[in-house]
Amino acid sequence: MLPLLAACGGEEAPAVASVIPVSHRISADQAGPITAGTPYSAAALRQLFPDHRIDVIATADEDGVVNALTVFDDGLQVMMAIPAPGGRTIKAVHGSGLAVAGPNGERLGMSFRQIGVDRSACRVGTNAWAGMAVCQARGTRNVFLVFDNGGWNGPPNELAPAASLAQGQLQRIVWVPPSGA
Repeated sequence: MLPLLAACGGEEAPAVASVIPVSHRISADQAGPITAGTPYSAAALRQLFPDHRIDVIATADEDGVVNALTVFDDGLQVMMAIPAPGGRTIKAVHGSGLAVAGPNGERLGMSFRQIGVDRSACRVGTNAWAGMAVCQARGTRNVFLVFDNGGWNGPPNELAPAASLAQGQLQRIVWVPPSGA
């Protein structure tokens, strides 16, 4: 039994998200039931999420603080729809709850290392996301994974070194509606 325990010693503990079932998936084509054709409106989201509460909350996207239509499931945030300029279409949807999975099974709270993101697919965030790693999800052009910097205390305009970034945790899964839809 001891050799078995010793072999497990280097493993990371399972993420909290691993015990919460996935209720919504984000793919290149859609964020849960939200597609590129979904208008930015509470009525549209209520139709797509009939058993969920829809509220407006202030949140930070990379450009600053915005009011977002937010989907709640059992009192917990699931997704936030960010309005495009003019407020009629969706600029982005943020997967912001533990019941949301990204296109490759990514879940909030997982580490950069666990997800296996290639650092070259990342850029440093700006403005409200300064110092965070904004990385393209594998196999997509329009889904981005936003990680904290793993505790690195360097300049906010630089991507954290690989060793620090490996410890960074996934904070948001961001879906941008595919263009041309």
